[in-house]
Amino acid sequence: MRSILVTVDDTPSAVAARGLAVALARQCGAQVRGVTALDVSDLDRVEPVPIGGVQYAYDRLQHRKKLADERRARIAELPDLFRRSLADEGMDAVCSTMDADVRDGLLRMIETCDLVVTGRDAEFHLEAVEGVTPLVHHIIAKGCRPVVVSGPQWVEKGPVLVAYDGSAPAAKALQVAALMGIFGSSGARILSIGRERSAALSVAERARSFLALHGVDADLEAIATTDNPADVLLRRASETGARLLVMGAFGHRGVREILFGSTTRHLFDSAPVPLFIYH
Repeated sequence: MRSILVTVDDTPSAVAARGLAVALARQCGAQVRGVTALDVSDLDRVEPVPIGGVQYAYDRLQHRKKLADERRARIAELPDLFRRSLADEGMDAVCSTMDADVRDGLLRMIETCDLVVTGRDAEFHLEAVEGVTPLVHHIIAKGCRPVVVSGPQWVEKGPVLVAYDGSAPAAKALQVAALMGIFGSSGARILSIGRERSAALSVAERARSFLALHGVDADLEAIATTDNPADVLLRRASETGARLLVMGAFGHRGVREILFGSTTRHLFDSAPVPLFIYH
């Protein structure tokens, strides 16, 4: 891995993503670049005006203009803050600012990196929100590179937890994570969930054999359950002290479920550790 792209926002998850990107860059010898955007489209929209509400509409317009000006001023400060924060870590970094065609421009920028690291609430609106934003969903669904999605907290030490069901998306995610050096010197813990433990264990054994080829030691855990896989993963991620969760797809609906289903959204919204996702 040579290049990591970080979305630069002013939320707790964005700050955590920056720290995580620095740690991964040190681990893999990669460069870090930042990207932010000046997006006031949510403040420029036309609002309905009640009958006789001319003064109300004028006041609302002035209020939105004030918020837009404040956002522009704060966004203008972010690239320099990003550069200085990485300089404090001994790294040289640049941060680009997009001001038009943000979503398509971001996809084009993603083509020039190996990995995207983003806070789950990144939207370039400088406001912390609950759960994964439409922009992050866009990066995952439309982008061409693996993505690490972070919540407001991350830890630098601990095993990498691998959610593995033997499907093609899960196998691809595991391969890419290994080739990119995501595991580093820490061990891995492979978690396979199924209705029968023997079948789940057999699946996990194949993943361990693959990681062994890449010099990664892995413990196995096979859980027989009919519980929601997301709930099991969230619980085990906390209990094992994992620093990262690697996932491609699990469950019978495969990659469509991972990218768009309620199971995955629950993981992205609630995971106590960052998620590495590749499709």
